[in-house]
Amino acid sequence: MNAQTNHSPAAADLGTTVPHRGVELPAALTIAWSLAGGMLFGGAAVVLMILTGRMSGHLMLTASATLFALGALAGLVHGVALGILGRPETMTVRESISAMVHGLLYLVPALLLGWLVAGWVAALPLAWTGKHFIAVAISALAWVAMIVTAYFAGSIGVRAVGLAYRRWPHRALGSALVGAVAATTVAAFFVQPPTIWFTHTRLAMPGALLLAFIVTFWFYGPIIAVGLWFVKRIRPELREADMPLPATLKRIGSSAGIAMAAGLALAVIALPFYRGALGLPSDVERLGFAGAMTMALAQAFSDELFFRLFTMTVAYVLAVRLMPRQGKHAVAIAITVGAALDLFVHLRDLPAFGLPGALAISSYAAVRIAIPAIAFGFLFWKRGLGTAVGAHVVSGAALGILAL
Repeated sequence: MNAQTNHSPAAADLGTTVPHRGVELPAALTIAWSLAGGMLFGGAAVVLMILTGRMSGHLMLTASATLFALGALAGLVHGVALGILGRPETMTVRESISAMVHGLLYLVPALLLGWLVAGWVAALPLAWTGKHFIAVAISALAWVAMIVTAYFAGSIGVRAVGLAYRRWPHRALGSALVGAVAATTVAAFFVQPPTIWFTHTRLAMPGALLLAFIVTFWFYGPIIAVGLWFVKRIRPELREADMPLPATLKRIGSSAGIAMAAGLALAVIALPFYRGALGLPSDVERLGFAGAMTMALAQAFSDELFFRLFTMTVAYVLAVRLMPRQGKHAVAIAITVGAALDLFVHLRDLPAFGLPGALAISSYAAVRIAIPAIAFGFLFWKRGLGTAVGAHVVSGAALGILAL
């Protein structure tokens, strides 16, 4: 496949569109990533499960076809998104979509061929065990084809990521936030290995590190980009970089003071649950001082980026657009939506505390989740993300210390 990016100036002057014979970068990304995803899921992943005893060889064909479809779909979605965001600098969004539509002519036959290759990749353990040497040779060639396809997909993916990053208007702040999430998530997983939602499966460290990578770049990366894009348009007064240095320093100082006061107040109102009749163990008692501070920092970043920067901002924009006459209430709606989602997500942790009765559970949920979420939402709207994160960190850290 040849990822061409040439456009004819003459055609542009005439206002006409000249069809391209080659496959341009967005289309090449879509095809290559869909193929690579299908082959890796339907081929290499099946082999790995057979070798580790997680799947019987009798299910190889069914598993290969199913996983190929899932991997191809995942690759297609990522390829389309990256093809638009990482399009060449001279290409518009409409042109990138047109290029991908043109690439559909090649996608279907390529996927059919890729499905056959994935099947032969998955068949390698059975061919080797049965000593079918011709089948082993065909499987080996299929492995070569899969590796070449994955390498090509990765190489043009790196190029597209570079183009998308240069086009990102908030790349400095966004990169800092993504880096902070990555560092705090990995540190938190070392302190307390994660448990998969709705199961009792606790991941070992390799799985935890893989989950940290996935969470950071496939979840927080996009929501940080979307959140910053919205917040810089609806709250231009929060652009400290545009302020004179004395005003910036003054705002930072006042925000730090507000965050400290708000965090201490939230810790104090929650203290009776830890030093009163209930006597719940604090994070410092459970994890040690360093572990508790790490968890407080990690939770502050992850929660505020998701529930405030992303959820609140998107809820505000939707409220303004859907209810233009109620625009003055959009902030209250956004804070409520962020707090409600915060409460819903963290409710799953409450049964593990062993709280006696519905009244204790509802009181704890209000004091430790709902009230702080509303407070952090108000601080985020009035003072920005840094103040909300700071108040969240102080709240968690102070509660762990005061509850000793």
